[in-house]
Amino acid sequence: MTDRKTKRRQIYRLPPCPAYDVEAMESWLSEQAEQGLFLIHDGFFAGVAAFAPGEPRPAKYRLEAAQKSTSMWAEDGGEPDPQQVALSEKYAWEYVAKRGDFYIYRSFDPGAREFNTDPQVQAIALRAVRKRQRGNAFTLLWWVIAYPLFFCCTRPLATIIWMQTWLFLLASAFIFWLVADQISALHALRKLTRRLQAGECLQTDKDWRKGARRYHGKRAFKLLLGMLLLGIFLQQWSASLLDEDKVQLDDYSGVIPFATMLDFAGDEDADYRMTMLGKGFNTIREWSDLLAPRCIDYAEQAAITLPDGRVLDGGYYVDYYQTKSPAIARLLACEFYHAASREENFTRIDTTQIAADCDRLYAYYDALRFPTVVIWKNCIVVRAFFYQTSQDDIIPLSEWVELLANSLADE
Repeated sequence: MTDRKTKRRQIYRLPPCPAYDVEAMESWLSEQAEQGLFLIHDGFFAGVAAFAPGEPRPAKYRLEAAQKSTSMWAEDGGEPDPQQVALSEKYAWEYVAKRGDFYIYRSFDPGAREFNTDPQVQAIALRAVRKRQRGNAFTLLWWVIAYPLFFCCTRPLATIIWMQTWLFLLASAFIFWLVADQISALHALRKLTRRLQAGECLQTDKDWRKGARRYHGKRAFKLLLGMLLLGIFLQQWSASLLDEDKVQLDDYSGVIPFATMLDFAGDEDADYRMTMLGKGFNTIREWSDLLAPRCIDYAEQAAITLPDGRVLDGGYYVDYYQTKSPAIARLLACEFYHAASREENFTRIDTTQIAADCDRLYAYYDALRFPTVVIWKNCIVVRAFFYQTSQDDIIPLSEWVELLANSLADE
């Protein structure tokens, strides 16, 4: 019952500075004690400090740079060595909590000897913190920038257009902000280490209010921006997974700006029948982007009975981009082709005999052995593949590619 009552009485405060600002943290915690607020054991969680109210009295807080990782997944849960804690207690210092790469100790004894008496020893401990911070910075750069860019994203320009340029720029700014924070922390730790190496003792009465408002504002804005980006990405992922962003071809009222299977058949009187219905089949998704004002993701599966009794049956998939400039279109076309050329079972198709009206034409068999073309025509890029399920192709590749290329025109 006592524990529950105490827990209900806890008071929460947002720290006014990062953990690596050792002097401001020590000053702030000591001032809270003078106001009757005492940091509870394990009192830092998710960037919030928990205090137990009591009679105001002086208390000294000291931050000790951890020689090992303070992560809960680290050895001993990231807690300090029991021998170190026991030794500190002999000198009237109790271990209270950890924040970031620092352990927080407290003493209510005004005559207790200073927790750290040798700045050189403190500097050595800070070097271990700096080393971990550098590792964290390189890890962040690797997983959020280098790895996706060089190993995961084989079509960066198409990915940017798919997720929309404004969102990509916003997410990039957020990522670089995180990296900048890591660099700022390294710089602050480097300056502090140099001061200690020069024999300078740390201040215990630093004005923590200076810069506190800016620190709180940055944290709040970063949290809101992170939550916004997470919400947008989850919404996009859910819409893509459930095909909520696609429309059935039967329900689409717009004008399709490229040749379809019915155009390939070449006879308006042919009997047209969609062969696969439901989510993901015979759908169209249309969106706009800063780099490509009109984009279409088109999927058609149909069987068309021609007047002579032959049946044109198969699947036709098109990625259509009407870009802002021919330069963007050229880059996008090259990107599609070079990304495909790195896939297994890639086989190039000779296009010298295809009389297509376009600036550049690539043709190849993809990993699934589907005949695929990439067409660049002025500001338009189309990547399409058309497979036919009949034993012999009713519409030769050269014919449907020519029809597709000739159908493209800037709006």
